[in-house]
Amino acid sequence: MSLPDARELELEEIRKKRSLVLIFMVMLMDVIGITLLGPVAPKIVLRYSPSAIAVSLITVVYAVGQFAAAPLLGKLGDRVGRRPVLLLSLVGQALGYFIFAAGGSLWVLILGRLIGGVTSGNLSTSNAYIADISKPEERAKNFGLIAVAWSLGMILGPGLGGLFGQWSPEAPAYVAGMITLVNLIMGFFILPESLPKSKRDHHQLQARDYNPFLSIFDMARRPGLGVILLVSALFSFAFNGIMSTAPLFMIQKFSAETWQLSVMMMMGGVANILTNTYLVPRWVPRFGEKPTGVFGLIGLAIFGVFVFLSPFMWLAFFINMIGSTMNAFIFPTLTTLSVERVLPRETGELLGVNSAVSSLMNIAGPLFAGFVYDQVMAGAPFLTSAVVLLIAAGLLLRIGGRSLSSQAI
Repeated sequence: MSLPDARELELEEIRKKRSLVLIFMVMLMDVIGITLLGPVAPKIVLRYSPSAIAVSLITVVYAVGQFAAAPLLGKLGDRVGRRPVLLLSLVGQALGYFIFAAGGSLWVLILGRLIGGVTSGNLSTSNAYIADISKPEERAKNFGLIAVAWSLGMILGPGLGGLFGQWSPEAPAYVAGMITLVNLIMGFFILPESLPKSKRDHHQLQARDYNPFLSIFDMARRPGLGVILLVSALFSFAFNGIMSTAPLFMIQKFSAETWQLSVMMMMGGVANILTNTYLVPRWVPRFGEKPTGVFGLIGLAIFGVFVFLSPFMWLAFFINMIGSTMNAFIFPTLTTLSVERVLPRETGELLGVNSAVSSLMNIAGPLFAGFVYDQVMAGAPFLTSAVVLLIAAGLLLRIGGRSLSSQAI
């Protein structure tokens, strides 16, 4: 290799690392913006309606908008590039936050969250961006950055939301909007495009592309990909069910205080960050994506049972950290396994479908967990989630080798 060629490769690696840092900051700020609303959204909604359904509707309508639009935004990213879709999504997110902050009536709050959901393609587009600039052997490690961004955001966002919420309930929504605008400026002036024109999908959008169910069905028919999507759906269903009922379980079983729940969440976030930073980059190259994903699913199932059986609050803290560690192994490995089974020009569509499936499970998982919690027993969500996760692990064991790894980059 000549010296100019070696220098060019070195510069290319530097550009990729800089892009990874930038897209990580975009994701982190985005998650902080989302979680800022957590402590204050119920209080804002209760100004206009005393109904618990109205409070839940704010979350559900966001997930519905995300489900409807995510596959389409993914396909647009495959056609016009990641950067334009990311910028468009950030504009919509900022608008949704500001409308929610302005409020005035329940339907305005719902409209704000619906706009936010419809334009929430920034996270799945960021995933596709990472896939574009990552070598196959680097993908699991780089996808771990997404989990790190979520963990940091889940620590910083609620804390900042509670802080700004002391001024007024609407303040965190305005702050979230401002953070999103800063994200937009960063993306516009600094972030380069990741998908070359030669690797884009040049087919025209058709009427069927606007139907999220057809997009999911099309992806599910790919060899091996349907099983991975099913595993992802089962994982999201179980995990969201556990997360939606765990705080109530801790309160009723251990009389947990709000600060104790916050500390538990922060400890889980720290465990997630450490796992994605130090364990995933070392574990996956040694054992492979599939065994790592199976290990995480089985470990998370055991965590659910142990939380139910835990006799002491302090023990539940450490069990929760172990569960967060197991969870950290699952997302990057499932994402890597799915991306390896599509062409580069289809990555955005795939990750949009992943986002849509996750949105459906964000609705179904908590609804089911709440039902069995009330109708069966308080520990039912943990036990049923453990069964679902073990089924997901068994399905993951059945998938074959990589289908399109040679065309991954």
